[in-house]
Amino acid sequence: MTKAFIFDMDGVIIDSEPVWEKYEQVFLAELMGEETYPKIKDQILGNSINAIYEIACQYGLQISKQDYLRIYDEYAKTVYAEAKLTPGIKRFLSELIEKGFTLGLVSSSRQNWIDLVLAKLEAKNTFQFVMSLNDTEGMKPKPAPDGYVKAMEMLGSQPDSTIVLEDSNKGVQAGKESGAFTVCLTENLPNDYPSIGADLVIKNLEELRAKLKEKALL
Repeated sequence: MTKAFIFDMDGVIIDSEPVWEKYEQVFLAELMGEETYPKIKDQILGNSINAIYEIACQYGLQISKQDYLRIYDEYAKTVYAEAKLTPGIKRFLSELIEKGFTLGLVSSSRQNWIDLVLAKLEAKNTFQFVMSLNDTEGMKPKPAPDGYVKAMEMLGSQPDSTIVLEDSNKGVQAGKESGAFTVCLTENLPNDYPSIGADLVIKNLEELRAKLKEKALL
């Protein structure tokens, strides 16, 4: 039976959310007004760039989708250059491969952003399946399970032989609804973020490694 381990990206492989927030509070506040940005701030975590655009438009964003994506793409280069990889992620990926797991990546980020992170991770060929939910036609965004269901199909695994690693509650819900064993990594989350619904909640990858060994999953 094929064993699969499927990762989210932002907040899991790389601690990018606080860096994004630092820049979003500048350029989104400029685009929609300093009073409007705080109203959508809490809706950004775990959402795709397309979903954020739709939410922002509801609160008064008045630029075209093309201009909006262009601005985000330019900031993405800075964000992913500045953001730090999650401690121990390279070692953890190597250990999973050694233990016979096939690896997947399902992210709400744009594909060109994913490529930036894979280059930083030096893991272009580490993942057997990579999907940008934002850029893949027909895929519903998280919390829908579409991306994880497709990843399992492409990796040749079943839900009972698949582990999903997420951070946001939307992502956790997507993993759970796919039927996979779903883990929430809290290391890169805000301290006051309420993690809900995961099969296992862990602080860091060292704790995850220990817990998976306890459950004979690693």
